[in-house]
Amino acid sequence: GEVIEVGLLRTVLFETGNWTSLGQLTGRQVAFLNSFAVEGHYFNFTTSGQWLWDEIQVLIPWGVDPSPIIEKISEMVETETEQSARTAEQEWQHATRRYGVKPFSATPTANVRSTDEGVQVVVRYITRASQRAELRSRLHQAAVELIHQGKARRPEAEALPASSGAGANDINPG
Repeated sequence: GEVIEVGLLRTVLFETGNWTSLGQLTGRQVAFLNSFAVEGHYFNFTTSGQWLWDEIQVLIPWGVDPSPIIEKISEMVETETEQSARTAEQEWQHATRRYGVKPFSATPTANVRSTDEGVQVVVRYITRASQRAELRSRLHQAAVELIHQGKARRPEAEALPASSGAGANDINPG
């Protein structure tokens, strides 16, 4: 959240949505005792690189081959976040040595789920807090383009069955 008051005994924040939203203020205030922060029960974005996990969710409709799209989305996210992931891991390694926290990878992960509408791909990745909205927008735009390309190359669109009957030759390709 956004800090709005730091008092002698407590700190007050404006809440900023959950970790997968754009971080917009919700209007709710959250207060906690300063001892909570002093004892280290929080992650302070001002202490280092301001990293956070974000995700994009992409729905690939039925009838479109999901495998190449999933692979391209995963590659695209990994390429877009490669430098950030490397830098975040270096900063976290420093914190793990200092605070005894277990190290972990900042490599993006993709999860695939089947839904009634198609195949849902959820890709989680690391980003700087200040770059979150811009990166998410770029990734979504690229994913939409990939799906559009996938629809244009649907196998059933490439091999239409021959029709016999009136009007069969009335289709003008082009």
